Amino acid sequence: MAKFKQFQYSESLTGRSLNALPEFLRVNSRSLDEIILFRLLSGTLKVKNKFKRTKFEQRINYFNLDYIYNGKISAKLIKDILKLNTIRPSKLEEYYNSSIRYGNKVYFESLLLEVTNYFYQKENKSHATAFLHLYRATELISYCFPLYYASRSTSYEKTYTSLKDFFAKADGEVSFFKNFVNVHLFKDDQSLLDVNLEISINSTSVDLDAQYFKAIKKLCDKNKNITLNHSTPNSKIVISRRGLTSLIFDLRNRYFHLLAGDYNDNFSSMELAEIDEFYKCVNEHILNWIAVIYLEVLSQKVD
Repeated sequence: MAKFKQFQYSESLTGRSLNALPEFLRVNSRSLDEIILFRLLSGTLKVKNKFKRTKFEQRINYFNLDYIYNGKISAKLIKDILKLNTIRPSKLEEYYNSSIRYGNKVYFESLLLEVTNYFYQKENKSHATAFLHLYRATELISYCFPLYYASRSTSYEKTYTSLKDFFAKADGEVSFFKNFVNVHLFKDDQSLLDVNLEISINSTSVDLDAQYFKAIKKLCDKNKNITLNHSTPNSKIVISRRGLTSLIFDLRNRYFHLLAGDYNDNFSSMELAEIDEFYKCVNEHILNWIAVIYLEVLSQKVD
């Protein structure tokens, strides 16, 4: 099947700021997809949809634990992301150079496309469709990131032990990925998993706010892996980040699989009207979590 390159990426940095950035991190037509993904999630790239001939600029830094808008962009912003995560530019360049020969090009091409489609649908305010691309990205990383993480070891025995542990304790896709994130990836920084995540509910209608609050709270109450720390009726739900991975899968299953599984717990379109507004409440938190997980995997891979 013929492939069509849907998106084109270009620099937001110009002049001195661009010159201050290590050359391997500058984006051009020859850049690795993984480098483009890194820059895109840092909020420092422009994107063009070549089919629709529309353009947008991605200016949100999702690598920050609470994603932030980049009012001003510079090489320092990108360098600070690396510095805060103890990633040495020289080591990162070595890793990217090795990826040209040994990296999984198709994998990162697919992941970049899903993330970019998320941004494109977000620009169009099609937040339910945007969520589907986020979920597809989550599926891509659910098994691949643990394998990617395990392969960082220079010891065959350690790699084998890590993989055996991942699979032995997992009961399906959700359990596998949750176990990887909560037990292995952040084993040296468990406090990060307990940082509060505040989901604000602010739609165009008080009736919708009531629906959305009830739906999200129901998901939290029914899932033992999600800790609900606080809530303000029809306005705000605060959970532990430890449960966010479980919430992502529930957000897919309980709406898009209406008659699957325990369908009495699933949401009909009467219970969740104006579905784009509902997913707008949660999408940015999901992408933020994907970006934080990716950056942690990258930092350990490069180390």
